[in-house]
Amino acid sequence: MADSPSAQLAEPTASDPVPDLLEGVIGVSQYISVSYWVGEAIGLVTGVNPGEWVAEKFAGDYEAIQKAGIACENLGAFNSDFANVITTGLTTVGDGWQGNAADTASEYFTKVASAIADQEATLSAMGREFKQTAIGMYETANAVKGLLETLFDYLIAIGIELAAAAASSWTVIGPILSGAAAVVTVSKAMGTWGKVLDAHTAAWNAAQGLVGVMAGYLSTLHDRDLQALPESNYDHPGV
Repeated sequence: MADSPSAQLAEPTASDPVPDLLEGVIGVSQYISVSYWVGEAIGLVTGVNPGEWVAEKFAGDYEAIQKAGIACENLGAFNSDFANVITTGLTTVGDGWQGNAADTASEYFTKVASAIADQEATLSAMGREFKQTAIGMYETANAVKGLLETLFDYLIAIGIELAAAAASSWTVIGPILSGAAAVVTVSKAMGTWGKVLDAHTAAWNAAQGLVGVMAGYLSTLHDRDLQALPESNYDHPGV
């Protein structure tokens, strides 16, 4: 039995409607088009679309990282002020107050104030690291932007030189001169692309470093030597 007609309803897949060889013949005018040769230059120098690559690698909400840093610093400042308020209040209440209840209250609230104050330094340090990382990423992105602008200038120059070589192919000296110029420009473009890759590597290492630093700070906050907050409310011995 023949296959059901529904077998023809296969999911369509995209394909090049014109074979490359035929496409090259049909579009022969492209070989003197600067935009065509810029595309060729991109493939020659980077092997990827540099704009898309940078957008993918450097995408991120660095403003949120900066806000996280500010939040940590604010929390650290809160802890410091809160500890001072407890200490000041304890001193005020303790004037003229003596006995077991006074001693118990002093011990309890001193422990609370100390535990809160001890966290301030770690939280503030975390905040600084977050903010510095956000600024570093922002500056790196700006540097990469400048490098991309230079790179595209080179790519356009390569495109013009290659197009000139193609357009003067009927002469002897034209392709030689244009080709030699293109080689020099390609070398400069590849050097610029290398700087972009170096910037990405530095940014990646910085991000990985931040993860390690944050893990260290978090372990400090949970360290057994850090005085934990009391697990129960103050229990007045006279009540």
